[in-house]
Amino acid sequence: MTLAIGKSRPSAATRGFSLIEILLVIALIAVASGVVIANFTAFADRGDTTSPEEVLREAVQQARFTAAADRVITRLRYDEESGTLEIQPSGERFEINDDFGPEGRGGIVFYLVPPAEGLGAFPDPDRSSIETSEIAFAPDRSSSPFIAEIDSGSGTPARLRFDPFSSVVRTGK
Repeated sequence: MTLAIGKSRPSAATRGFSLIEILLVIALIAVASGVVIANFTAFADRGDTTSPEEVLREAVQQARFTAAADRVITRLRYDEESGTLEIQPSGERFEINDDFGPEGRGGIVFYLVPPAEGLGAFPDPDRSSIETSEIAFAPDRSSSPFIAEIDSGSGTPARLRFDPFSSVVRTGK
C-alpha cells in the first residue's frame, strides 16, 4: 500500500529491533552490572576490619558471659607479646590487628576507677591512675568499674569507661 507521500508502510516482517540495537542494550547492561558489582565488593571489603574498640567490647562481653555461664571469676588481660586480649580461665583470645603485638606500636592499659568515699561524690574516672594488668568479672556479670586506654601507636589514645553491671561504654577524653 502506497501512501499519499509516496512511501509504503513497513511490513510486519521488518518491524522490531535490529541486531545492533540488541547488542548495544546488552553491552550497556554489562557495563552497568560491572560498575554495580565493583562498588558492592569495595563496600563489602570495607567492613572486614574491626577497630580495637570493637574487639575490646566483644572481649568484655565474652568475659562477662563466660563468668556467668561457668560460675567462676573470669579475668580479661592484654597480652603484650601476642597483641591479643585473653580471657582466663577459658584461654580464649581475641586478635586485635597488626598495630598490636611484638611488631606493632599499640597497646591496651586497664585502669580501675576508685570508689566514692562515704557519701561523697565519685572521683572523676578520666583521672584514674590505678593501673591494673587484668580486669576480673564475677559470676553475676559484674566487675569493678574500669577504664581501658587503647593506644594504636598514632594519635591520642582512646579511653573507654566500662560500667560495672551493664554493657554501657562511655568514650573518655
